[in-house]
Amino acid sequence: MNTFVKNYWSLYLDFLKDFEKLNYKGFSLPYLCHLPSFIINREPFWGELHDAKFARKLKNQVNDQSEFQEAYNKFVKSHEKALVKNKGGKVVIHVDKLLRFPPDTLDPSNTIQLMTIGKGKRVKPPIVSKSHVNNTKSATSRKKKKKVVSLTNTVVIKREKVKKNNVVITNKMVNKLPVYYFNNYATDTKKAVLQVQNQARTMFKTYKNHHLYKDRKFQEWFQDNLAVVINQIEMTINFLNDVSASCIVVSTTHSYKSRILAVVAAKKGIPTICMQHGIMSSELGYIPKIATIDAVYGSFERDWYRKIGASDKSLAIIGHPRFDQVYARPSVTRDKFNRKLRLDPNKKTLMIVVRGDSEIHKWRTIIKTISKKIDLNIIIKNYPSKAPHALTKEFSFVHSTQGYNIYEIFPNVDAVVAYSSTVGLEAMLANKSVFIMEETFVGYTGYYTGLGKLVQSNPRKLGEEIIKYFTDAKSRSYAENKRKKFLRYAYPSSTKSGERLQNLIKRLTS
Repeated sequence: MNTFVKNYWSLYLDFLKDFEKLNYKGFSLPYLCHLPSFIINREPFWGELHDAKFARKLKNQVNDQSEFQEAYNKFVKSHEKALVKNKGGKVVIHVDKLLRFPPDTLDPSNTIQLMTIGKGKRVKPPIVSKSHVNNTKSATSRKKKKKVVSLTNTVVIKREKVKKNNVVITNKMVNKLPVYYFNNYATDTKKAVLQVQNQARTMFKTYKNHHLYKDRKFQEWFQDNLAVVINQIEMTINFLNDVSASCIVVSTTHSYKSRILAVVAAKKGIPTICMQHGIMSSELGYIPKIATIDAVYGSFERDWYRKIGASDKSLAIIGHPRFDQVYARPSVTRDKFNRKLRLDPNKKTLMIVVRGDSEIHKWRTIIKTISKKIDLNIIIKNYPSKAPHALTKEFSFVHSTQGYNIYEIFPNVDAVVAYSSTVGLEAMLANKSVFIMEETFVGYTGYYTGLGKLVQSNPRKLGEEIIKYFTDAKSRSYAENKRKKFLRYAYPSSTKSGERLQNLIKRLTS
């Protein structure tokens, strides 16, 4: 572990231990908060974590990530009940911006969607629908009420009305799956929140000289989080008391909503599955592991989790249902694609995947290096913006992918170059050779290292490898062999991910 990673986990463990007596309904509240959301990119704390001397300020010294994970293992175990096989229960999908399941992933006869935000809030669409959904405003929200957005592209079949705590709960059907809203299960927690916040204020006085806890912004963040977490615990308990659940699927256990859902479910003996929402490029983003099963992409993640002490029975190589889209018949013909993007049909096409203006000088170098030697169609997929990237204006021969999504693009390009992102894996699943512009960062795992020469930190060298690929048969053979070998370890997909997920759910529930 480098200095930063060691200090990062040690500080996090200090936070858990120092505030673990803050409790609501038997749940130690700091374990349900997400401290990194406060310290990430916040100076001076973020910078201090790089200093070896910072360790002197810490009570705990984490030398291996398994030591931090062990604290959460004990926390979850203290709430865990033996799993209950509830054949007649519903499979609950907690929908958020990370999940992105295709609409037909799970059996609609026994699946429901659980969403968060209330009426008057503009929400992310359920699954992959382009709709906006009306909901009820959260009692804890301090934001100004926004204009209600009408339903579009949404199948509303019927309304169910259920009485809970003398409140009428209205649910909807979206994508032919019932949608339940957390906020419909809210109750008045004002008294409980105030009591816990007062306890926290007393503790702040005890830690008045602490490098982090004395900070006013930290105290405000923590007090707000305590209120949010207590409300979320209450809503989750009420929801699971109302809905008979056989299994719960979440996208991550870093979100306090999903984290609380997983822990409260454990207390009821309900199994949970945490999907992997992106490649494991940084090891900071994948613990604590909390769910019953973590559904991972491949052996890379399974082996990493084993190193931090996860048991084989708590891991399943599932992949992700949204990647199944690469196996579908192309929805856009090459001819239509070329015409819309104004590409020359007689040239090969290279897609560059960028993230805004990040490392723009390197992408510029790659484009210049390639264009001096070979004549290609070059298109840029700009994430997360849908606007044309600045480099499409700088180079007349570089085009925007416009409104096309990656699954419409893959069949119509000959190779892909990307930063260390999930798109690289998806492109390889779509049988495209991939080049990675490597950038090392805190907690970097070296995910794409297995691609050999196709991974370069020097943009000029990467450009040269791309030139070889388009001009030399041996280089194309090398790239194809690397792609196949990489996927055998990173994504061994003998069957579609959606099928594997359904089989896992059946194993847990019947």
